[in-house]
Amino acid sequence: MDYIQAFEAHLRSKDRSENTISCYLRDTLQFIAWYRSKMEYGLDKLIELDGVEYKKYLQQSDQAVITINRKIASINVFCQWMLKQGYINEPIHIEAVRNKVIRQYKGLEDKNLWKLRNEIHRFGNRMHICMIELLIGTGIRVSELVGIRLKDIELSERKGTLKVFGKGNSFRTIPINKDVRKALARYIEVRPENESEFLFIGQRGALERNAINLILKKYGDRIQVRVTPHMLRHTLAYRLVKTTPLTTIQQILGHDHISTTNIYTLTTEQDMEMALMNIEW
Repeated sequence: MDYIQAFEAHLRSKDRSENTISCYLRDTLQFIAWYRSKMEYGLDKLIELDGVEYKKYLQQSDQAVITINRKIASINVFCQWMLKQGYINEPIHIEAVRNKVIRQYKGLEDKNLWKLRNEIHRFGNRMHICMIELLIGTGIRVSELVGIRLKDIELSERKGTLKVFGKGNSFRTIPINKDVRKALARYIEVRPENESEFLFIGQRGALERNAINLILKKYGDRIQVRVTPHMLRHTLAYRLVKTTPLTTIQQILGHDHISTTNIYTLTTEQDMEMALMNIEW
């Protein structure tokens, strides 16, 4: 039986993103290949101990804990589907690996964000200024950034909103602060005349996500700082976590589950250092 094709059809019926579907399928195929190399039985004979053994197999590799847990999550989804379809008789759930190592902060340090922002503003390209202000002011994904259409933007003197088309064909509306409003208004003034409905226009039409990565890399190279759109999203999320309820951050970032937002509630080495430095006995 071709379980993979049926599983893929199931994922697509749930409006999963192409990237999510690709990850689920790749992880599941790797698990099936491992299972068939070890067992003489078909997948209908899967038991939870198989999952436990596969988890140990993954832990013996040099893969990061976050990668192993992503693979485990994919297999759990596959096994849930197998049970619901009646292909297996008992539920199978593999516990995630507990990571006792402090997660590394993946955003930019304040001083590097300041340097990056200064460099972009100093160069004076209004489109690039608009990009950086949107990314650090809203935390949107790069795919969401290039998907912004003119009609998604509402600006007034004191307020503004941005309608964002996110993962799973979902929409969310994000309030935009004065820096973002100013950058948007100034870019729209000089935006090239074009039939495209998208906000960001290059020489060949609407910009794609790779173009955004290249633009940020260019500025990052100038100040010798690695920077990506995801790092800017992480930077905002970490800043918000210090003062803002997780449920609010969840809505801003467009997460389906609060557990995803919880990833940003990490403690950095700098946090620990500052905490201990402030103690007086």
